[in-house]
Amino acid sequence: YLSRQSARWQGYSIDSLLYFFWSECSLMKIASTLALLSLAALGGALIFTNPNEDDYAAYLSDNITVEAQNSLCDPEGFSNWLGKVGEALSSACQGILAGSGQLSEAEVQDLIKENTDYKNRFLFSTYDTQTPFGDYRAIGIFNRFILRENPTELTEER
Repeated sequence: YLSRQSARWQGYSIDSLLYFFWSECSLMKIASTLALLSLAALGGALIFTNPNEDDYAAYLSDNITVEAQNSLCDPEGFSNWLGKVGEALSSACQGILAGSGQLSEAEVQDLIKENTDYKNRFLFSTYDTQTPFGDYRAIGIFNRFILRENPTELTEER
């Protein structure tokens, strides 16, 4: 068996064999180093793009305003019942909510912050909010929010 094994490597110098094995090990080191650097870069990106509570309050206040306009001032509902007068009522309702509402955007954001359980998990953040328009649960990652509306209703259905 040894003679067959030595015949297989016959014709190669020790230097070329050492270079071959060294380069294979080096490629594995390079690959593992690149994988480690990629993971570190991903972790760094997650940490630096983790949205804070102010970002979430701004996002949710915009979302609640749009939701309130859609649910409270539904143009189809008004126009189905009252025709052209309903359409006028709907646009007036939306104007009231969008324009000079009772709370400013900063006040709405402060209310959201007061009613939000914010947890910074370093790579991402979680938010649990209770508002008059519903309960919200969100995950903040890469300066984006994944919002789940009414989590208590969803868990009760299952």
